[in-house]
Amino acid sequence: MTIEELIDLQEAGSRARVLGLKAHENPYLAPQRMPTGDTSALGDWLARHDAWKFGWEAEDASREGRITTHFKELISITKRRALDA
Repeated sequence: MTIEELIDLQEAGSRARVLGLKAHENPYLAPQRMPTGDTSALGDWLARHDAWKFGWEAEDASREGRITTHFKELISITKRRALDA
């Protein structure tokens, strides 16, 4: 996936939140978009799912006035994963 595709997916997630869709309505959760056993397809699917979800969650946090808290939580999770590796 290119950086442009990543940004497009994040923007799509954000737009979905603006339009009132719920997080569970992520299009990458649709059965026809789920990978079927190919590990490279799984990685690509997960990256796309997560990019859309990130955009949705960022927009959701900004609407609830908790954008700073949202990004601090993401940074904390990343730091914990780095320590666990």
